[in-house]
Amino acid sequence: MKKLLFLFLPLVFCLSCSYNNHFISDKSYRQIVSKRFEERKEFAKHRKDQLFSVFKKTSIEEKEALQFLYAYMPLCDLADYDGDFFLRQVKFSLKARETFSWGKMVPEEIFRYFVLPYRVNNENLDTARMVFYRELKDRIIDLPMMEAALEVNHWCHEKVNYAPSDSRTSSPLSTVKTSHGRCGEESTFTVTAMRAVGIPARQVYTPRWAHSDDNHAWVEVWVDGEWYYLGACEPEPKLNMGWFTEPARRAMLIHTKVFGNYTGDDEVTLKTENYTEINVLKNYADVKKQYVEVTDKTGKALKDVRVDFGLYNYAEFYPIASINTDENGISSLTTGYGDLMIWVSKDGEYAYKKIPVGEQDTVSLCLNQHNMLSGEENYINVPPAEKEPYPVDESLKKENDIRLASEDSIRFAYRKTFITEEEAYTLAEKQKLDKEQTWKYLKASEGNWREIKKFFESLTPERESDPFTILSLISEKDLCDTKAEILLAHLDVAYANFSESDYKSKDVFKNGVLNPRVKNENLLTYRRFLREKFKGLKGSSREEKVSEIKSWIVRNLQINEEDNYYNLPISPLGVYQLKITNKESRDIFFVALCRSLGIPSVLREGDYMPLFFNGTEWVEVFLDEKTINLQHQQQEDAYITFDTKAVKKDFAPVYYTHYTIARFVDGVFQTLDYEWGWGENQMPEKINLQAGQYRLITGIRDASGTVFVKIKYFKLEAGKTAKLKMEFREPEKTRKKIGAIDLNNHLMRDHQQYRLDALFAKNFAVLIWVEPGKEPTRHLMEEFTQSKDKYEKWAGTIAMIQSEEVPDKSLNPKFFKDTPANYKLYKDVDNHLLENVKKILGIQGKIILPLVLVLDNKGSIYMASRGYKIGIHEQVLSLVM
Repeated sequence: MKKLLFLFLPLVFCLSCSYNNHFISDKSYRQIVSKRFEERKEFAKHRKDQLFSVFKKTSIEEKEALQFLYAYMPLCDLADYDGDFFLRQVKFSLKARETFSWGKMVPEEIFRYFVLPYRVNNENLDTARMVFYRELKDRIIDLPMMEAALEVNHWCHEKVNYAPSDSRTSSPLSTVKTSHGRCGEESTFTVTAMRAVGIPARQVYTPRWAHSDDNHAWVEVWVDGEWYYLGACEPEPKLNMGWFTEPARRAMLIHTKVFGNYTGDDEVTLKTENYTEINVLKNYADVKKQYVEVTDKTGKALKDVRVDFGLYNYAEFYPIASINTDENGISSLTTGYGDLMIWVSKDGEYAYKKIPVGEQDTVSLCLNQHNMLSGEENYINVPPAEKEPYPVDESLKKENDIRLASEDSIRFAYRKTFITEEEAYTLAEKQKLDKEQTWKYLKASEGNWREIKKFFESLTPERESDPFTILSLISEKDLCDTKAEILLAHLDVAYANFSESDYKSKDVFKNGVLNPRVKNENLLTYRRFLREKFKGLKGSSREEKVSEIKSWIVRNLQINEEDNYYNLPISPLGVYQLKITNKESRDIFFVALCRSLGIPSVLREGDYMPLFFNGTEWVEVFLDEKTINLQHQQQEDAYITFDTKAVKKDFAPVYYTHYTIARFVDGVFQTLDYEWGWGENQMPEKINLQAGQYRLITGIRDASGTVFVKIKYFKLEAGKTAKLKMEFREPEKTRKKIGAIDLNNHLMRDHQQYRLDALFAKNFAVLIWVEPGKEPTRHLMEEFTQSKDKYEKWAGTIAMIQSEEVPDKSLNPKFFKDTPANYKLYKDVDNHLLENVKKILGIQGKIILPLVLVLDNKGSIYMASRGYKIGIHEQVLSLVM
């Protein structure tokens, strides 16, 4: 017995030591965190029980880790989650450190900033850390750290593949359920998986590319003392490899957001009390430190002037960084060698200048009160130059390619478990629903089909007879991650005491009351709760009730624009409970509360002004305390109509691609958000806006990525309509010959040989070598489908070319689904043509696919693009049309 006791005591002692370990060993830093935690505890006092009662069951290590999270977490998390959720995150992060061999090698600071945090960006939170830990543990436990990081990414590829979607970021488990996501979701998912097994990871991203209208996010992992990059869910044989390597060399900013009071040595582009943004561009591209000096008209240096480093993208000068001047009037940014619009502002005053980075170290601007901008300006915006791609050792990729194909099959097998058309029809018959509509929504719900099926099965005669209306109001992503109980709760409350006579039209009810979605918030249940809390409103009319709601908001909600820094809206329930909110979440809360009470309400498209329907018309709602008295003095709107006579007949401008409208507010222009409203041929005849100063930006990007920009400044007066002339500057079509190919070369199609000179239905032909199953080709094909209409208008020949090593079965009809009708599939026997192209272009080794060539009918090559480049089809079309 004494022997057993002797053996047991060391174990007890070790557990006790672990229980009393400090998570933050630096006493002074621990005190800083503790002080900040106490402030946040008071800050979130309205949810103290939900958030802080959990400390009764923590060790010292867990307590300090939890305090660190609370000290710096955003409002949305303080409002919408509870202490048990965060404690589980802490426990599993510490468990991962103990489980894996590399846990002991990760420095305390790196672990604190890049393993412990439960949030990656603006995703909805879930229990993915725990699920992923359990699934990955046995798979990687015996691997060295670098191999483990590569293996985790292979696991991620088994689960998730790239597909475009809307801007709301799904939770990691929802991404798994769907089996696909855009780059922001793939990288959020992959970072979560890495952190779940104790590998420090962060999402890095370029907020906008310089050479094309897009952005991208990927992952960096800390391995054996260094940071490496990888493509999320895009496994390569080694770290520091990815299809985006070459675009990243042309970037103007690549950065990452670090949770908490970060103390690393990286260049800081934004420092707040809660997080730090750091610039890691120098690890990817040639860089230059650009300085901006701001003075007043006497030459005195001005401190705390906002300096926006604006990069042209999506038809706006997007501020990739906003860095205030120091006491010497200086702001600086390490950036690439491209053009930027420098815009400085303070207290309504402003100054600006378009600059090519690198021509001068310091740009000087005088901040002075200008007259309102008017007239027109023209710019040519040039991105960093394209460089020769890095060589790739193809021998490393062969075994990796086999693995990728196997991982694809695992993911495809999972997708085969989704509901079938036959099963959907059977359900529709049972529930007496329209078959096609039932299948439409079940199919779109993908891995969430059981919840949508449950929604259909839970319908009762008391509920609305048309369940498809509410489903039509939410996005495809909502269909993929919303639970049946949430949809049913919105449906039930919306139709409680519903009378069609209360509304001017069904659309007013549908969009203003029934709609579960207000903006881009997470869909949750709250209507019954809010209706109960506000059932005592005394007003008899909608105007009177809205007036009471506005007064309650002003009296009870504290506005805080700094602490919800991930820009994820707080839920309406969270706003009510926490009593602290940013303006966006407050406005969503107003609309949600009105709908809960049967008052039609929306956020106006473009400027997101809250509106309610008074029975006759939509009325603007002012929720700031200083404007609350305007409740009976609705400002008369101004209007814009478009004159498109100057727009070419074969050109259909798209908002956020070819043009944007921005409103001048406090010295800066704020772009109106019509991203989902105006596609091709959808320019509205008339839009209504607040009176004020505006600008219209139009731009056309050429094949090199250079943009020809026109800016028009104009003023809108209340009650009047301005006619806005839409004009575009056309780039000069400078086609530079980069080689020539003998048109006697041939390709195979249907066992027949075709000489290249037979390809030309027009003066140009496009040749594309593809690798089905590879991420670069997937991205290229996604853009190919998006360019369908433009390619078909051009009507020239697009030769999709199968190289020798690509199996026939991979080029099936699914691969070409929704692609332009004017493509034809050819085979390059023995890669004969590809080898000729290599010689002509002077390429050593294997060409990185996809390869895109643009030829004229004499064999001259005017474009040769290797690997995927964002915007490649826009560049091709600008050459051939």
